[in-house]
Amino acid sequence: MFKNQNCTVIYWDKDKDVFGVGISAAEGGRMKIMQTVFSDPLIPEFSVRLLDVCNRLNPGESHRIILASRFEGAICVELNLPKLPQAEMQKALGFELPRHIPVPLEEIAWTYRVIGEMPGETKLSTLSKVRILAVSRKSWDSTVAEITRSEIKADAATHPLMVFNSLPDNPEFMLDDSDELLKLFQGGIDPVKVGDGVLSAKFAGLEGFGDFSVKQKAGILVCLLIGEFILRGTASPESLNIATLPDTVRPQRFRAVRYSAAALLVLVLFLGSVLIVRSWWDARARYGRIIVEKQRITSKINEFKQERFKNKKIDELIRKIDETDPGNAEIIQCLHTLSQKLPSSMWISMFSTKDGDIDLTICTTKDQSAQADLAKLNDIPIFSSFSIRSTRRDSDGTLTIFVHIVYQSKFKRQKVNG
Repeated sequence: MFKNQNCTVIYWDKDKDVFGVGISAAEGGRMKIMQTVFSDPLIPEFSVRLLDVCNRLNPGESHRIILASRFEGAICVELNLPKLPQAEMQKALGFELPRHIPVPLEEIAWTYRVIGEMPGETKLSTLSKVRILAVSRKSWDSTVAEITRSEIKADAATHPLMVFNSLPDNPEFMLDDSDELLKLFQGGIDPVKVGDGVLSAKFAGLEGFGDFSVKQKAGILVCLLIGEFILRGTASPESLNIATLPDTVRPQRFRAVRYSAAALLVLVLFLGSVLIVRSWWDARARYGRIIVEKQRITSKINEFKQERFKNKKIDELIRKIDETDPGNAEIIQCLHTLSQKLPSSMWISMFSTKDGDIDLTICTTKDQSAQADLAKLNDIPIFSSFSIRSTRRDSDGTLTIFVHIVYQSKFKRQKVNG
């Protein structure tokens, strides 16, 4: 369930002698001992001995690092409780512990492990066998301070009794006796009869175990028991924690992978931002082109409308000319001359005549230069006078100019020329 391939266990006894083992899962169910390390007795300070052992073990990033200590004044009890979910079990133990531990809960750090199940009083009921280990808060804080001072990193800090399958009658004595510890690997068989053959069957790389001192054997066996428990994968290493370790003590694994992932994320965000900005810029450019094209089309439409309006007015003018008395050729000549002199932006939309006078309506789309353009028409010889009566702005923007012209008859022009 919580499969681990590599594990490093560091354990120290009541004399603060430190033992370390690096274990790796191997084929065929065996486990390989990669290295066994003992603290240097010439190093007086405990935190320095702890760091020295950890450095010599040199655990990799894939290793689960477990620290184990003989906490002073540790209390270990086993209770039979109804089978409960984890969250409810934690609450139930909080109510049950004061009856079995003569210390207020706020003064201790404690953890528990469900060892197994057993039938209850009825056939349908089931009880859970729960092992509880409590350590005084002062002892726990002191140990964490030592670990922090040593600057080593660990996944969990626990007591060796948390990994035992069964709780011995005298656990403190057992932790110092290598023969008693060896029985835990052999199922309780007398180690004198069996020897350390079971260890060789379970662990590869223990050929020199017989050359260790009694104290070294006991320390290594405790490490092996914890390592076997972790590699067996029945529980997560963090579940062995008596209390949560500070973040500064926890290992930071796979930094390169995390940094690479962070860098990749930053790169993706940067490229995404560039893509968004580029898409926005392209969309803005396209929108600008659309606006320009829309304005151009609108201008063309207005030109077409003006042209159509102009043509309509010219058609009306032609129809008016057709209705004029054909005997008065002077009017046609005047209109013809006037149409030639008008700028292209102007056109005649209507006219009426009486004797030698002509009233015209001239339309234009360029009203800024209209007055100047019309003023030039005063110089036409056949016009004795050319005046603007009024102007009108139409709803479509066209400027309509009402003009009065007095033209000279052919007889008068001949007289002037003569």
